[in-house]
Amino acid sequence: MPERVVFVLFAGPEMPCKVQHALLFSRDIARNGGEAQVVFEGNAPKLLIELQQGQSKIAGLFKMCLDEGLIAGVCKGCAMVHGAVHAAQELGLPLLDGAFGHVSLVPYLRAGMNVIAL
Repeated sequence: MPERVVFVLFAGPEMPCKVQHALLFSRDIARNGGEAQVVFEGNAPKLLIELQQGQSKIAGLFKMCLDEGLIAGVCKGCAMVHGAVHAAQELGLPLLDGAFGHVSLVPYLRAGMNVIAL
């Protein structure tokens, strides 16, 4: 299964089910021989503050994904708006700003990855 997927996660703390499933889906794809990445965009960087402090119910799952290299990075513009730049940096996540201050999908598309937005 050579699936290649990038999940662009727009949902934040208000939609924990979407966040949890983006993480679960990425692990499932990677575990089955594919390549998966998760990018935090929109409201998603808001959640990084809770995740960095270990206060979220999905902190353990997030840590697994982080350790497995499944988190590609965080939208710099959105992290700035939500006050999550420090949390992203503390977690070692790159701040992505290739598309007018936001995440560019071009590198993922050029790499043949499917883009799924949640």
